[in-house]
Amino acid sequence: MKHLRFVVVAVLLLVVFAWKFAPGVKAAPSTNLSAYEFLLGSPCTIDGDAGKCGVAFGGWMGGNGPVANGWTPFPGDEQGLWDAKINYTGSPDFGASVSVRSGSFDLYFKNGTTISGTVTGGTVAWPTTSSDNEYGCGDGVAAVLVNVNVTTGPSMTFLGCLHDLPAGSVIPPKIWGTLGHYGCVESGIAKPNC
Repeated sequence: MKHLRFVVVAVLLLVVFAWKFAPGVKAAPSTNLSAYEFLLGSPCTIDGDAGKCGVAFGGWMGGNGPVANGWTPFPGDEQGLWDAKINYTGSPDFGASVSVRSGSFDLYFKNGTTISGTVTGGTVAWPTTSSDNEYGCGDGVAAVLVNVNVTTGPSMTFLGCLHDLPAGSVIPPKIWGTLGHYGCVESGIAKPNC
């Protein structure tokens, strides 16, 4: 009987250890990100709608999340790098929004852990004018919400800010925000629990 109890305890400890330390199994905590938009993409058609494909972002971990002045310069907090490519429909402009339709997302942590996923949808919405701060990202800065289907874990959401308008005034365009697990989105605001 003692031997059986020992085996059961050992198996339970092994399962807990494997779950806690196996790469890709444990959900990553929220991670603040900053980056540049380095490819503006090419005109394309997505399901019959005019759009841009191959818009690329590359950056580092760090910043203050989706708030005004939340972007931080390289090397950020020196915990890792990230990149994303998206495809969207619509036209970026003040008072408008675009629909993020697809793409890819990769996070490369300094400790060797990688989180990869497929962009499954989202929205980028610009304030009415260049002097409006409708979304808390700063005057004239767009709010970003992108859903990511993670390859080895639960889905995540990037909530952020994109400073790219007026066209040509911000070179290169900057993006920053937080990638994390949110319970739901209500009225464009992601919440951990709903």
